[in-house]
Amino acid sequence: MVTEQNPVLASMGTASWPAEDGTAYEVALEGINHVVGAYSALISRAERAGDAALASELTAAQRAWSARRVSLTPEDRAGVDAVTTESTQALEQLRNV
Repeated sequence: MVTEQNPVLASMGTASWPAEDGTAYEVALEGINHVVGAYSALISRAERAGDAALASELTAAQRAWSARRVSLTPEDRAGVDAVTTESTQALEQLRNV
């Protein structure tokens, strides 16, 4: 039940996707967040080492992942599943750098 204590909830409509797709979307977002965080650590390491070119390259990759976060929607289940798979692979690679 929506009460005056929750005015934000009062303006929200119902989701146009199944709960399963919403959950998959949240998992994909979490994967993106982990990848962005992994890039942050690598960027910091490159900057400490004085490797501006590598830091710039890593920053560009991090921005690309951040852009995916903004463009992702729970209504695109195939895209959500692809991001989940790709983020898992990216994390594995980034942890071995």
